[in-house]
Amino acid sequence: MRVSRSIAASALAAAVAAGGLAVATPAQAATTSCKTSSKSFNLPGKPDVKVSLKICIRYTGTSGGYRHYTAWLSKASWDGTSFYTGGYRFNDFYIKMRAEHGSTVRTNCTYGTCEVRSLRSELDTEKGSKTFSSGASGYSNVYVSTKTKKWTADATVTYDIADDGKGNKTWGLAGTKAIT
Repeated sequence: MRVSRSIAASALAAAVAAGGLAVATPAQAATTSCKTSSKSFNLPGKPDVKVSLKICIRYTGTSGGYRHYTAWLSKASWDGTSFYTGGYRFNDFYIKMRAEHGSTVRTNCTYGTCEVRSLRSELDTEKGSKTFSSGASGYSNVYVSTKTKKWTADATVTYDIADDGKGNKTWGLAGTKAIT
């Protein structure tokens, strides 16, 4: 028995030294998942603008038997098609985040009032971008404490194009992949 173990150990050591043995490691679950959605807006009497929004969800750890997740708007960028001369592009442009697990939806709404991230004033510049931190306190972050796994981030934009007379419309962003 000792001889065969010694031979096996020597063979293993030789294989590792020669680089001929691959050691498999357990797959690591993603702790953050993000997704970018883009949309071009045709603006009456103004240069058009393309808006890209990146939403994310992050698993932030476990405590007291509960798993903690944060869903947030990570980045917004926009680019007009030509020099912008001023005025308003949008009367409203705000993002409402949510975290989802199957049919379970969590938002940052309390008593029928939802916290949203408005980008209306930022979108009045010709082009730009803005990055948001998941740890920053602020509107639109959704915090979840749960015993379930596999959560995604999703969001809806409500916008009203200035001077088109059509009122509010919605844009459903593409959701992220689930994280555990």
